[in-house]
Amino acid sequence: MINYVNWLYESSVFITGTVFIYQLFLKRKTTFTFNRFFLLSGLIFSLLLPFFPLNLFGTGGSNDGFAVLMAPVTIVSGEVKTLFTTPAVEWPTARIIYGIGVMLFLIRLFQGLIKLGFWSRKIVFARHGRFKVAHLPGSFSPFSFFNLVFIGQNDYTEEEISQIISHEISHSANWHSADVILLESVLIFQWFNPVVWLLRRNLKEIHEFQADREVLHQGIALVNYKKLLLYQRTGARLELVNSFHKSFIKKRFIMMSKNNNTSKQTTFFATIALLTFFIGFMACNQTEENARVAESGEVLKSDSGTGVYDIVDEMPEFPGGDKALSMFLISNTNYPDEAVQNNLEGRVFIKFIIDEKGKVTEPEIVRSSGHPILDEEALRVISVLPDWNPGILDGKTVKVNFTVPINFQLSSGNDPSPK
Repeated sequence: MINYVNWLYESSVFITGTVFIYQLFLKRKTTFTFNRFFLLSGLIFSLLLPFFPLNLFGTGGSNDGFAVLMAPVTIVSGEVKTLFTTPAVEWPTARIIYGIGVMLFLIRLFQGLIKLGFWSRKIVFARHGRFKVAHLPGSFSPFSFFNLVFIGQNDYTEEEISQIISHEISHSANWHSADVILLESVLIFQWFNPVVWLLRRNLKEIHEFQADREVLHQGIALVNYKKLLLYQRTGARLELVNSFHKSFIKKRFIMMSKNNNTSKQTTFFATIALLTFFIGFMACNQTEENARVAESGEVLKSDSGTGVYDIVDEMPEFPGGDKALSMFLISNTNYPDEAVQNNLEGRVFIKFIIDEKGKVTEPEIVRSSGHPILDEEALRVISVLPDWNPGILDGKTVKVNFTVPINFQLSSGNDPSPK
């Protein structure tokens, strides 16, 4: 299963790519239906793609099992081990902050839905085809939720009420509320990501542009419709000469007056750019993984037909996780004095098996540092690893291969020359 933090990272990168390409190619275009499809499909792919690591370039089939290569552990000569013990930001603190944000946004979503449900039970709706329209007390901007339309009791004329209903019914007919629910749900888990907030704003703009266009296609005069929007914005009957600078109302006016520039070339380039970004990012991830698996320049394959697996449903875990494993190796590996005196450095790749009981078995050197004294120390410390939580496949504990690189590096303050 994919790690949750990896999902947050990869989906955030994909969403950023989607929004960047939208801003570059489509934001000023009036291809509203395609723009909406582009953002929504990019968002959905961004959320799902991290769960499907595709083998795009034939870098290995299902039978090309690789021993899991862990992050390198560096052993430095001298008294420098405390450098690895105090991170600048403790992950538990970050998790608590993130969890609080998730809970607050989840509560926010449920509060909105509960409030809407309470209103729906207390008010009387009038039927407009398959849509229901309610006039609520108070002055607020009209809004809709699926087939429900809510209008404040402002001083609207009959013609204006008809235009408002047409606008809100357009939102309902195009299922814009489903988009809103999707974005609000994503924000629960990615509330920290400013790009998701930008995507949300862009999508809301597209919703209004689409609804405006459909109202105008019904034959409503553009001038009258603009005056209605100004009245909704200000609560006063203003003429169109009033300036709203960079407000959203001004954007809507500009989009209403633009020609329907459905450029096939623009949409084609935007689509190709998005696909290229997705594929390129996934390919880079695969290249990094393959580099980790064969960082030494050769592929570390496990033996076939031995009942030892490389990837299982639940991978074996060192007690306390990867950080605890790194600390164990750092604390228990000794840089040999002879290696220090002779200025020896190098990286050793040690392969071992975590058996069904979680015990470390069959450690072996799969790539030497070139210095037997370093190889022997790396092999020794792997041999004394404590028991792990065993790997699980189809509900049963199984043997799993692991490979760990151990770097031996002389500290800059060390004088390796013989005394």
